[in-house]
Amino acid sequence: MKDGTLRRVLDVTKLESYAFTSRDPLWWSMILMICIEGTMLGLFLVSYAYVADRVTPFPPEAIHLHVAWIATVELGLWIISCIPQRLTSVAAVRGDLRAMRRNLIIATLFSIAAVVVRIYLMKSLPFRWDAHAYGSMVWGLLAVQFTHGATSAGEDLVYVVLLFVGPVEQKHRSDIEVSAPLIYFTAIGTLVLWAVLFAPTLFGAVQ
Repeated sequence: MKDGTLRRVLDVTKLESYAFTSRDPLWWSMILMICIEGTMLGLFLVSYAYVADRVTPFPPEAIHLHVAWIATVELGLWIISCIPQRLTSVAAVRGDLRAMRRNLIIATLFSIAAVVVRIYLMKSLPFRWDAHAYGSMVWGLLAVQFTHGATSAGEDLVYVVLLFVGPVEQKHRSDIEVSAPLIYFTAIGTLVLWAVLFAPTLFGAVQ
């Protein structure tokens, strides 16, 4: 060195350019995004509780039983989609291209079906978003959480095309593995909304 001092230099040329789970910076980006979106859903739920405490009778317009069953079907589709999504994640770490293709196609089909059911569910609601405060909260919760599902399904669809069209690079394996938490988050969010908005109708708490 010009100043006569020695500096230790590390040779990182042999390190891999990709990683999985918490070793991947993209994984942390996904987790932080989920935390942000989860906080937003939490604030919506707090607002929903505020409205419920100040509206009499509550709900001012009940959700019909058949709508609650539609929501149950959607919930089932998201939960089922988590299984092939998990298998896709494991296959991505393992580097099994055939298993990635097979399981991701299945996961994507279930996700797209769930998104379609959510659209049908929102169209089947017996009130508009501007009918009353309760209607605004229900539509707001469903619409915000819908974006999570649509994003998940769209991302998986892009990866399905990539896996078949190629070229499939090593970094794409970690990208696909990282996408799994978003599906899990979508399924959990759907479960929470189902419990708050639709389970009371199914179990007779709301007539």
